[in-house]
Amino acid sequence: MMTLGIMQPYFFPYLGYFQLIKAVDTYVNLDHVSFMKRSYMTRNSVKGGVQINLQVSGASQNRNCNEVLVNFEHDYINKFLKTLKILYSKSERYDEIVEEIILPHFVEKDITVSEFNLGIIMSVCNKLEIDTKIITTSSGFNNIHLKKEKGLQSISNQLNANSYVNAIGGTKLYSKEDFKKSGIDLFFIQMSDVDLEMPYASILHQLMSYPIDHIKQQINRYELI
Repeated sequence: MMTLGIMQPYFFPYLGYFQLIKAVDTYVNLDHVSFMKRSYMTRNSVKGGVQINLQVSGASQNRNCNEVLVNFEHDYINKFLKTLKILYSKSERYDEIVEEIILPHFVEKDITVSEFNLGIIMSVCNKLEIDTKIITTSSGFNNIHLKKEKGLQSISNQLNANSYVNAIGGTKLYSKEDFKKSGIDLFFIQMSDVDLEMPYASILHQLMSYPIDHIKQQINRYELI
């Protein structure tokens, strides 16, 4: 039996995103989907509701997120680091997280939004000891452009997945009965009560604010429905 999770590559996503990755055997990064500038692909919130943003070039919803590049112009990296320093310099984990999670990725080079965000996601997974297998849709899937549940079912079938886990928001979009017709058990992951002051803030905020062992414990606080 193999359980699958599929999500778009978000910018420093929240804890629930990593709960989904932890809950499955294989996680698929949807990097062939249309780029959405006003989405979690390019923004998130941290301490005090401050918004962090990913600067991009060539942004267009007619292009996929594996075609739009990160834009490092206008001193983007230093400005991003300055924001973090203002917010978290007093944190005991500030230097550790900057050195291990931020600096390896915030390097000026040609890199797509998908590659950039996934690189950060994988570094966070490594930090939290989440060893789920991670692959991308651009690595050789068929029929990946099928709409909504049909595309998810196609990916699941190609990977011989018996179960598919979706974010809780999918309860309004997808039917367990419809997935069952394709031989797939559909589950939705829901965050349980977590001991975090801002549970829906970016994982970056949690890494800066809590001991790693505490975050690991919160990762496991979810239920599949």
